[in-house]
Amino acid sequence: MKIGLVISGGDVSGINNVLFQINRMTNYEIVIFDGGINGLLKNSAKDIARRDLVDFSLSPVPLIASGRREEKCKKAEYEKIVKNIRKKKIDCLVMGGGDGSFQFLKTLSGYGINCYGIGMTIDNDIIGNSYTIGFSTACEQVISEVAKLRNTGRGLPGRIFMIELLGGYCGELTLQAALKSNADIALIPESVWDIDLLAETIRQKAAQQNSVIILCSEGYTKEYTPGFQGAIDTMIGKLEHKVGIRIRKTIMGYGLRNGFPTGEEIIQGAILAEEVVRCINSGLTNKIIVINNNNKAIPIDLNDSDKRLLDKESNFYKLAKVNNLI
Repeated sequence: MKIGLVISGGDVSGINNVLFQINRMTNYEIVIFDGGINGLLKNSAKDIARRDLVDFSLSPVPLIASGRREEKCKKAEYEKIVKNIRKKKIDCLVMGGGDGSFQFLKTLSGYGINCYGIGMTIDNDIIGNSYTIGFSTACEQVISEVAKLRNTGRGLPGRIFMIELLGGYCGELTLQAALKSNADIALIPESVWDIDLLAETIRQKAAQQNSVIILCSEGYTKEYTPGFQGAIDTMIGKLEHKVGIRIRKTIMGYGLRNGFPTGEEIIQGAILAEEVVRCINSGLTNKIIVINNNNKAIPIDLNDSDKRLLDKESNFYKLAKVNNLI
């Protein structure tokens, strides 16, 4: 058995571990394609040694390059990709990525390629998933930043900090990072604050604490489009004169995608890899492997994959409500 592995879209921490786990659980020959979908087109394939997979399994330095493709592939390009895959005698293709990557896989599977998808996005916005690779480490990065700001707020009391996070149109990263870091307020697209109530809440917290820390999703404001950063500027402009205290900003951009993978990242990667291997061995084709709310990896049909927004019925959302974060 020979499998191809490719990462598409944004890079995330934990990629190396998934490659290692698949290799550790099988005797499959593994071929990786650098550069995402474009790498499949260019046939940027290379073998990878077990010794490298072992040594880099916990490293944030990626063994495989990801890549984005702005436009959709045309029929001739799909045919070229199929030709490249078959020329390498690859039995199936495993792709890590987000919804855009899985839409590509849907079409590719129609050309007779056995495809499997693994959610790898810090946005954690794939339907059916309670967890995607990269999410835990991104939250950990936020915890570290919030801890630093709490320290400087204690050294010079009275400061208000706002941190903008990635996440696209889904507020999952901002919400869970706020809960895990003990931030004070979370601004998420799924639960927009009344501006006067938000200002009053900030004033009250500023009177009781050395610092106030607000996490703001990049997709919180209406002008957001993919790649846009600056929701934080809009919100500061609306809030600062109402609060009466200067709001200091931090934009945590692409650094959220990297960092030493957390223990949770490693375990979840192993759980996902095990299910991918089981599906391949069982002949279950064209599946997205997701981790459900019971922390169990399950396959869903490729055709059923889609983006999702934050689940307002989730325990995380309810906990954030109880703590007045949203």
